[in-house]
Amino acid sequence: MKVLILAALLCMHSAVTHAATRAAPVSNSTASSIEEGLLPPEYLGQCPSGWFKKGSRCFLMVTSKKNWNDAAHCVGQQGSLASVQSSDEYNFLQTMVTLSGQSSAWIGGFYFQGAWLWIDSAGFYYTNWKVQNTLKYPCLQLNSNGGWSNIYCKKIYAFICARKLSC
Repeated sequence: MKVLILAALLCMHSAVTHAATRAAPVSNSTASSIEEGLLPPEYLGQCPSGWFKKGSRCFLMVTSKKNWNDAAHCVGQQGSLASVQSSDEYNFLQTMVTLSGQSSAWIGGFYFQGAWLWIDSAGFYYTNWKVQNTLKYPCLQLNSNGGWSNIYCKKIYAFICARKLSC
């Protein structure tokens, strides 16, 4: 328990420090340190380049098309296929799909032993079904024109990766 409290305090401290650093102008020594590779390119509480922040997570729209299983490419990005936890988050992801010019994208929902689950182990509480096909199609795709559907996992689509903010 003490370790968790300490980790939370360190995280809050680094977030406050990061906020103060972002508000302050960058000194020449800091800028040159970044250029020389002495400081990491990512700061705590920020998303890596190309990822977009929403809440406490970062999202990446990958437009190269893969089947649902091969979209595990997200693991190589230190993430997983995206779970959707709220209507606000859904709208954000739907906008990502639309702006990338895709009609749909894989997300991390799958049907297993009588229940819908998220690959990142988040609770499957929020739903936004456009069409729910027979349960022989156990993989979820998010549609740019609204909702999500379960379809055949071997189809190829773009996909959305998610990862927690580093802290």
